[in-house]
Amino acid sequence: MGGKTMPGKQPTAGSVKTAGKPPGGQWDQVLTPETPVCLATPDAAADFPLRMPDAPTPEQAQAIIAQEAMRWTYVLRSRRRWIGEKKTRERNELAARDALNQIGIDDAEIAQLAASDCVVVRVPWTGQEAMHWESRVLPWEYLIAAATRRGRLQGSEDGRARALTVMREMRLLTRTGPVPPDAATLFAQGARMLVVECMPPELDEYWDLEGEHERLRAALPGAQWHVLNFPTPDELKNTIAKVKPQFIHFAGLDSHLGLKELRRHVGTEALVDLGMPDEPLGEAVGPAVGSIRRVEDITADKQLSQDGVLLRGSPVRDCSRTGTQDGMSSAADPASMPTTTRSYPLLVPAHELAKTLAASGHCALLVTFNFWNSAARIAPLVVAERGALAAVGFQDAFDDALAEYVYGLLYEELVRQAWNIPRAFQNMWTAVRDLPEAEDATGITLWAGQPLLLRHVPAPARPAAPFERRREELDQALPLEHSPSEELPVEVHVRPFRELNYAVLHNAQPLFDSFVIECETPGPDVKVDVDVSVHMGTETARFRRRVKLNKRRVTLTRDVHVPLTAALIRGAHEAISSSLVVEVIQGAKTLYRDSHRLRLLPVDQWRDNQRDGRWLPSFVQPRDSAVERALEQAQRYVKVLRDDPSAGFDGYQLAVAGNEPSLCGVDQQVEAIWAALLHDWRLGYINPPPAYSAALDSQRLRLPSAVWQQRAGTCIDLALLLAACLEYVDIYPVVFLLEGHALPGWWRHADYRDEYLDMPQASSTEVAQVSATENPMANAQVVSWHAGKASWPEVRRWIRQRKLVPIETVRLTEHCGFVEAIEAGVAALSERRDYDSMLEIITARREGVTPLPVQEG
Repeated sequence: MGGKTMPGKQPTAGSVKTAGKPPGGQWDQVLTPETPVCLATPDAAADFPLRMPDAPTPEQAQAIIAQEAMRWTYVLRSRRRWIGEKKTRERNELAARDALNQIGIDDAEIAQLAASDCVVVRVPWTGQEAMHWESRVLPWEYLIAAATRRGRLQGSEDGRARALTVMREMRLLTRTGPVPPDAATLFAQGARMLVVECMPPELDEYWDLEGEHERLRAALPGAQWHVLNFPTPDELKNTIAKVKPQFIHFAGLDSHLGLKELRRHVGTEALVDLGMPDEPLGEAVGPAVGSIRRVEDITADKQLSQDGVLLRGSPVRDCSRTGTQDGMSSAADPASMPTTTRSYPLLVPAHELAKTLAASGHCALLVTFNFWNSAARIAPLVVAERGALAAVGFQDAFDDALAEYVYGLLYEELVRQAWNIPRAFQNMWTAVRDLPEAEDATGITLWAGQPLLLRHVPAPARPAAPFERRREELDQALPLEHSPSEELPVEVHVRPFRELNYAVLHNAQPLFDSFVIECETPGPDVKVDVDVSVHMGTETARFRRRVKLNKRRVTLTRDVHVPLTAALIRGAHEAISSSLVVEVIQGAKTLYRDSHRLRLLPVDQWRDNQRDGRWLPSFVQPRDSAVERALEQAQRYVKVLRDDPSAGFDGYQLAVAGNEPSLCGVDQQVEAIWAALLHDWRLGYINPPPAYSAALDSQRLRLPSAVWQQRAGTCIDLALLLAACLEYVDIYPVVFLLEGHALPGWWRHADYRDEYLDMPQASSTEVAQVSATENPMANAQVVSWHAGKASWPEVRRWIRQRKLVPIETVRLTEHCGFVEAIEAGVAALSERRDYDSMLEIITARREGVTPLPVQEG
């Protein structure tokens, strides 16, 4: 990594077999536009190029890899659905081997990959983003790990596959961009870190980056520290040119999550700058200058919602208080209107960000991205444009606390390894892989712009003196042997949630965004006492535990829970202000003690956001008395529809998968419930009760008994009502969430749901929409029962195959028939832009998500 490519010379590429004596640290083979994507290991005699004899043209070969890239990206991002199923995991391992075979890596080469501890994926860069984009997007880390797992299990004594680190290398065919850093002078003036906060001010109060700053500072003590808080691209470029940092760390939100959070906290009318100043604003946002668009329109347009970051845009004329928006005529003279200027969040696509970094004229040693969706396009393009010699990012969603630990450990390892990036990355990944919460570790990706396997490239300079002194002092302070009573350096990192939904607590979910204890020298005798208490009026719920620090990092985030026996919170009709007290003690020493404000939402309040939205199944109440009343009324309808005086609700007992007449018997049971709700309940539509929450995603939900008493409900109230009735009669319900809307559905047979969970290849192939710039897989699935926006094509396929049936329950308030309501449900799901997610209720139940213990009012 420390070798220097001299300006004016074409870099050369070599196979690993010449790694012993590389010519001056350069590659030994001239790169051309025809240079293939290759896999390499330290010990192989040569690279393994991707070769596809069945694809006679480069375009056909690219199409094959692109299809595999999209397919495996979806499989990986939907892993919560299948990760607990051994058969599915094993099937995916075989499918991964088949996928490598299809793109030219045969079984003998896979065996060589499995025998190594490191694999490098080498992808040429021709200067055009469309060339080899599919190989940059493909989740190689998971694909190679899965395909080689059986081989890595051979000879294992503990039953775990041997560790395998996958890294990626950009083979640069272009000579544009800044010159790579010179190892001899890299740290001549000390280490410099630039932290770039990609956090719009509208979201500052909801996201805290201070803990991330502290961890990085601890990993690089003595470094010169520079922070840019939500800069413009020009400010970023100019600061890099002035500071010339060896390290640049991006913190905050990627474009996908940033847009979603703006929509959540600011609303659908939040404005975002697309950076195209020649395009005028539409009438919806006034006649301002620049390409300002509503966040709702951007997220709905797959061409606009690209991988990238949010930075601060240039000031534009603010017409939010003029024109038609404040009651003035749109025909009024713009010159006579009062104007101000303001900046909006600017969506900077991945390639534009890379060019911005390179435009500074400085090539950093390492750029790290601590946000989601940063590995497929953002990190490699930064390397390709010579904005950095190497970059690290995450493929998709990644635990925030774990991500902070990953980067803290990576920078610590860089110090230990004298700035050897591949060795530091491998050590970091191996350590993270051993953590209990590290099942997402294959989502960490390293991209490098110089050879990773030429181990004899001249090593970079040793760290500056402050780093050496810190390591020597640390080694002296932490003896290898210690007595049980000896207090070792222990750090406690606590970040509680400010507001909690009762459904989250009911399902034993964390009170904390992060609760981590770290010890430099762990051992079975190192113990701390943890005490967490939640105060609610005169009642207190408490968690206490003695924790053994037998690993360097112990995560308690998901372990800390409190009993929900307090009558106050269970009976509360409005939000309660409470306090959360945390104390961590080691022997006689208090390591942490603090009291945090906590707002507990009432039991019937649900929040449709990334963390709380998944708990909607707890609001499906099959034991509500009104559900029993509805089913009792539906008995006579099911007898008539099935033309059988003895007929009742038997779920799937008489149904046979693939047998249409028997499946119609399931549909008739649903139709009977529909008839009872339509004719006997005579429902109307009503707005939701007030939520009194600062969050725009919060809504109070009505129980079935409340819908019965008021003879009315919202779209989501009615969806939950029908879902509860279906669950009661053992027909598997789902709930579809759309933009501002909700409706239920059902699986026509239990086998169809099992098939869905098993993720057949057709499902992942269906969603494989090929695109060189679009990321249709962003935030696909976080938990097994909640499939995100990327699942829309798959859901549509299940509906087309008549295995899954949606129904528009709002039509109950319009006195519509059963078939018409189904047609309306299918139509509601016909547009990708309207679809948000699908919640699979029975899967949630089997994962322990149970109905809330609420009292009927």
